[in-house]
Amino acid sequence: MKKVLIVLILSTFYLLFATISYAQDFRNDYQVEYFLNQNQNKLNTKVKFTVTITNFRTDVYVKQFSIGFPKSFTIRDIKASDDNAILIPQISSTDSLTKISLEFSNPNIGRNSVNNLYLEFFQDNLFTVNGNVWEVIIPTVERKKDSNYKILVHLPSDSGKKISISKPKPDNILGDTIVWNNPTAKTIYAVFGDTQFYKTELTYRIKNDKFIPVYTDVAFPPDTLYQKIYIDNINPQPSKYFSDEDGNYLARYYLNLREAKTIVFKGSIAVFSKLREEILTHVRNSFAEQENYLLAKTNYWNISDKDSIASIAAKPEDIYYFVTNRLKYDYNKINSDNKRLGADKVLKNPDSAVCMEFTDLFIAIAREKGIYSREIEGYGFSQDPTLRPLSLLSDILHSWPEYYDVQAKLWFPVDPTWENTSGIDYFSSFDLNHITFAIHGKDPEYPLPAGTYKTSDTRDVSILATDKIPDEQQNLLFEYPPLPTRINDAREYQVKISITNSGNTYFWADNVPIQSTNLEMIPSNLNFAPLAPYEKKVLTLSFKAKEKNKKSVGEFKITFPQNKVLQARFNIIPYYYELALKISLGILVILSIATIIILIRKRHVK
Repeated sequence: MKKVLIVLILSTFYLLFATISYAQDFRNDYQVEYFLNQNQNKLNTKVKFTVTITNFRTDVYVKQFSIGFPKSFTIRDIKASDDNAILIPQISSTDSLTKISLEFSNPNIGRNSVNNLYLEFFQDNLFTVNGNVWEVIIPTVERKKDSNYKILVHLPSDSGKKISISKPKPDNILGDTIVWNNPTAKTIYAVFGDTQFYKTELTYRIKNDKFIPVYTDVAFPPDTLYQKIYIDNINPQPSKYFSDEDGNYLARYYLNLREAKTIVFKGSIAVFSKLREEILTHVRNSFAEQENYLLAKTNYWNISDKDSIASIAAKPEDIYYFVTNRLKYDYNKINSDNKRLGADKVLKNPDSAVCMEFTDLFIAIAREKGIYSREIEGYGFSQDPTLRPLSLLSDILHSWPEYYDVQAKLWFPVDPTWENTSGIDYFSSFDLNHITFAIHGKDPEYPLPAGTYKTSDTRDVSILATDKIPDEQQNLLFEYPPLPTRINDAREYQVKISITNSGNTYFWADNVPIQSTNLEMIPSNLNFAPLAPYEKKVLTLSFKAKEKNKKSVGEFKITFPQNKVLQARFNIIPYYYELALKISLGILVILSIATIIILIRKRHVK
């Protein structure tokens, strides 16, 4: 009698990516479908697994199939069947895993025989409504080369949501269905919706411990290629708003001796999946001024052992994956008073890294290889601190690097920390969960980001995702002194124009052209962007007559945004006319004085 071997197969879905156990004499094909249903602010997901097991031997057949899910998966209403009958799932749990075991009712036996399993359940926490977007992290099955694996996500037909970020990219989008065929990534990460909004409240606590008055600069969140700020209120108001070379948004406060101040920033921050075209020109122009220090070595961005990185190619991707694979995230340092190691030390202690060390090492190697790079300190909006930890002290902050692509003329953000901890690709594309507080290109420690201005142990960062679109108020104020009505053709005249952004968002408009007649204008157009909210700039405009020795009328007109107009008209007089007039007036005055003196003397003689 022929002996038949019974095989049990276990497939495990692990967010930590444990290896799946496969029987070598079978092929397992998977089709996994996710059907989304929105109920108020929650997304319920019906999940359907179709597992097709093909037998390649005559003496072996599959009796039982088990599939494991992370304990964090909330699974309910489980139903199962095969091609012949409804199955009763056997459910068991450990501290980290929920296992569903299914036994075939009457499995097909023989070479090339096929058995199908159908598993359905509801999962409440797979897709999350995060403010204005939907977000999903789907762990995948590790598969053999000859097996097939298909994932389909079915969106509600009336949702209006479009996929804006996907890692990896889907193979097909058919209406409201997104399809991935044979994904090799450990995790599929997708965002539906192209803009996220965050309601923001930041508290800055500053104190002057000296016995002389001082000033202190604090950094508010700036506009970037992927971020826009909307201010509701800043209290108290500083003496000055300004931007630095890196593009930080700074405010200057004066403190008397032993004085302390608490500053509160309230507003909203929008984060975009696509870059903002309106600020692209400025970013590229600014790089020309920044590149002289973006390769500089600092105490944190320096590597003494050049041989340890000699084999790394001078490519951002190679550097990124070297850092991701070399360092190990140390969860024990998150809540400890850990000291920033910097690139040199973390290479020697690769198991003691948090986000600062991942960032420092990337920047140090990139600069050593001639790749312009910088650090971003800010906030990482994370639903799961294990997958996407936040590790700067004082408040829940995060840091990540950016590199500048000289061919594309663009800054690209990357996050080796979160790829290391989550397995999600943060090199080829980013997400909507990174909020910039401070940009460090010139100095790795200045300015300090929000959340680090403290006089005691307090929580000073409040960030909440919202679907409410912020109100934008755009308004520019212009001030300039009275202009003359008459000018001569030999002199150059100047006027200082004060421009204040009294709106609650950055002003990014292109150069403002100056229209003129019979006048030479210097400059020929005005450029005062970017102008941060409440920031004031003073521009100097020079003008002079184009033609000499000719009476004419000159005028110029500047049409600012919001249809505000500065217009002036002058009578242009040849210089010798004006000189002759002045001489004539001088002679007339002298003659008048002489006549008065003569008359006075005659009266005295009488």
